[in-house]
Amino acid sequence: MANLLVIADDFTGALDTGVQFSQKGIPTQVLIYKDKGWSKAESNVQALVVDTQSRHLDAEEAYRRVFDVCTQAKEMGVRYFYKKTDSTLRGNIGAELSALMDACNIKSLPFIPAYPEAGRTTKDGYQFVDGVPLDKTVFAHDPLNPIEDAYIPNIIRKQSQKTVYSIGVSDIENASLLNDNQGIIVVDTVDEEDMVQISQSLIKQQGITGVAGCAGFAPYIPQLFSIKTDTQSRKKHLLKKPILVVCGSVNAMSLSQAKYAEKMGIKSRILSPNDLIDSSYLDSLDYQDQVETAQKTLIEDGCYILKTADDKDDIIPIMDETKECTGEDIYKAITTSVGSMVRDIMKGVEVGTLIIFGGDTALGIMQQLNSTAILPQHEVLPGIPISIMESDIYSGALITKAGGFGKEATLMEIIKYIEEGI
Repeated sequence: MANLLVIADDFTGALDTGVQFSQKGIPTQVLIYKDKGWSKAESNVQALVVDTQSRHLDAEEAYRRVFDVCTQAKEMGVRYFYKKTDSTLRGNIGAELSALMDACNIKSLPFIPAYPEAGRTTKDGYQFVDGVPLDKTVFAHDPLNPIEDAYIPNIIRKQSQKTVYSIGVSDIENASLLNDNQGIIVVDTVDEEDMVQISQSLIKQQGITGVAGCAGFAPYIPQLFSIKTDTQSRKKHLLKKPILVVCGSVNAMSLSQAKYAEKMGIKSRILSPNDLIDSSYLDSLDYQDQVETAQKTLIEDGCYILKTADDKDDIIPIMDETKECTGEDIYKAITTSVGSMVRDIMKGVEVGTLIIFGGDTALGIMQQLNSTAILPQHEVLPGIPISIMESDIYSGALITKAGGFGKEATLMEIIKYIEEGI
């Protein structure tokens, strides 16, 4: 059984954290919540990552899922726990941190939410993205998880009765910190040197079994919990064409990345959200035509982009019009239809590499492909992992990216990375 359990609240987050362990040579596997019986975990896995699929749930259900997973893992002998949070603090942060602490009897939980390499920093308890307070960025307008506050203790306190502290990086060197301040301890971090200092300070303290943070602090977890690494055993998966790109994120950054690739000559197709939520769409002639167009373009051009929107405003009107459905219901219907299209495209053409933007979209596709295993390998770019995916329909390279990661040219950089490796 694994020594370390990582609990993530969405699929891309599970992968971009899991890869931090696998690229150090630590056998790592990602499971989703419905597989939490651990039966699909490979015997040699040391780091097990579970996606609780809880980002869009209510706080009570998110707490229950995290508590359930941690309790089962502890009973099976898992010793160490890392609660992975979104670097822009979307989801049920307070409820899930509390669930970890309650399930594992953790009195003091260090929380390092920064990811300096990806432009996420923490200063005086506030979260910033590229130097801009979180509540002033595009994440403030997320359709499902809008951010209203950049002050992390406030965000946590909305869902947790735990005491929350905000401290500077130098304060964590105090050997009695975790004993004297029971609760959730948010640690400022503005660069990678701070990450190193925090890690070294925590190593000196005794009895730490749980830590929280985003993918940024994950590379320091193996040393903190004395998990053996072996970079010599790391495998590089062969990337190849044709490349199918699926942009299901409505984050402005992902949309700009897709548009930039289009300007560079990559053909694409926008799938109408209204069609995707229509129960008859998958049986329509239009659907079949789109599948055949994608197959033809992949064979002739070697790359094709499917996207669900050109702008986040393509989705919001549907959410306003469909009052009887929740935003989560609409996203689930969209991702199920997109997953079905990817499955049908793959039945007619042998895709070489699958690239997916957006955690909900990635999960929907994995479910429609009946994925049996996801094994993170290494990163193309910071926060953008390559995994090996196994399923009845597709067995090959999977590249995933959270919606807000990267710059305008990121998708083209990924495509170039694949082409140069062929």
